[in-house]
Amino acid sequence: MIINYIEKNGYLFPDIQISNHEKADTTPLGKFGQMCLSYMKVENPDRYAELLMNGELMPLMHKVNDEAYEQIEQIMGKSMKRYKDNSTDTMLNFKRRNTAKAIAEEIVIKDFVLLPR
Repeated sequence: MIINYIEKNGYLFPDIQISNHEKADTTPLGKFGQMCLSYMKVENPDRYAELLMNGELMPLMHKVNDEAYEQIEQIMGKSMKRYKDNSTDTMLNFKRRNTAKAIAEEIVIKDFVLLPR
């Protein structure tokens, strides 16, 4: 078996790919993609192995990550519409935004990220 190597910053790295999509292999996986990956590895190892062997695992995890962030933005937008007073108090607005984000992340993790795929 012959393995090609790529030099980066003076180090040689094996030229291997996890999937059939080079962009998915080189782009760092976000928070929710990593959560989904870890969950799938533990809770559904057969599906994890199948996706890994087919080269579809990383593109799917990137898709989950992107969709999770989109859903968080939508939920936060709906949640922030409740406050119609348009307060000029910066700390109050900061607190409201953080609360909305925490609620949105909890909903997305429970209802979207930690699902069997």
